Amino acid sequence: MDATNVGWTSVRPESDEERFGMRSQERQAAFDKIEAERSSVEIDRVLWAFCQFADLDFVKRLAASDAVWNAETDFLRTNAAIDAVRLWQQKPEVKNDVASSNAVAPVSRPHTASGKASRTRSGRSEDGQEASLGRSAVVAARCKDRDGNFCAVSRTKGAEAVSKLPAHIYPWSAFREKSPDRVESFWATMRIFWKKADVNAWREQIFVDNNASSRGTENVANMISLTSTLHTFHNQGAFALRPVQISDDKKQLELEFHWLVIEERERGTKAKLMDMPESSEDRAESGDGYGPFARRDPNGSQLLKSGHRFIMSTDDPVNTPLPDPGLLALQWHLQRILAMSGAAGWRDEAFDDDDDDEEDADGVPARDVDGWMRQLPESPSGYQSPPLSPKVQDE
Repeated sequence: MDATNVGWTSVRPESDEERFGMRSQERQAAFDKIEAERSSVEIDRVLWAFCQFADLDFVKRLAASDAVWNAETDFLRTNAAIDAVRLWQQKPEVKNDVASSNAVAPVSRPHTASGKASRTRSGRSEDGQEASLGRSAVVAARCKDRDGNFCAVSRTKGAEAVSKLPAHIYPWSAFREKSPDRVESFWATMRIFWKKADVNAWREQIFVDNNASSRGTENVANMISLTSTLHTFHNQGAFALRPVQISDDKKQLELEFHWLVIEERERGTKAKLMDMPESSEDRAESGDGYGPFARRDPNGSQLLKSGHRFIMSTDDPVNTPLPDPGLLALQWHLQRILAMSGAAGWRDEAFDDDDDDEEDADGVPARDVDGWMRQLPESPSGYQSPPLSPKVQDE
């Protein structure tokens, strides 16, 4: 792992050796075990993408137990994982699945973590940070003020260069869905592939209103200023931002920019688990018109390539906090899954099914995600995520 600066804390979502899409030795070993027992098994490409980037704890459980493997591959047929990607992309829900409002049992909602500042109905937290229950010009202005009215990525400035409204990290359309069960299914699905404690912490950055646990609250920590073009690129899965380290005073955050390869795959396409994702290393564009793009700095413009690191800053981490590293980690995972699964290019017509039958297209009864999770074996007793590699590499 790259060295972490003195007075800073690492917020890397995974070991640096996996940041370009290549597998660590531990992930590859788990995949080799699955391959040896199941011989070139093919799975839905969405599940394939989740497996490439899911927490190592989940992948090891997948390799260790037939029950986990069988339940996971069966789970995908309910479309909950697919709909989670659709929600992230701000697309209509998959019909007749676990995410459908008339097919999902209520999902348990995590309680607010102890010590977390509570918010009033006006949206202001007890620690002073501005927040809003709806789209707020005040919150947007605070974000743009934090970013100096520059695009955080390209550093271009001006009313025409920077979107009028900052980009949300966790999408706005997933704040106040007509059916809150779809949003709850999204978070339950995240808890399958990543540690529950981490996912709950991500969720609690958005769902902070104690009077409406399923309604998101807009806040500066979920925002980043982007040009209109980069905003569109991000929505389409063309790039992702990886959090690296944050200063202990919460005034500086180092991010890493990555162009992603947007795969063109039809829904239902299969992939072999061992298929390697295409590396993002040294990419100067996503392809198909997405990029290239330059970043301006005091020394002039520089072409943005995957792996380029830059610092975001704030003078007031209370009222104008930096983007939350946890939400950025969620974004980092799902942007790559969106691009590499092929979901970014799916046509909405493929999901336009008004049949109200409570079985999905494969005849599998819809089910609630938490109920499915309770069927899985628990993680091995005392299991801890492996330490990150001590490898040091320059920016």
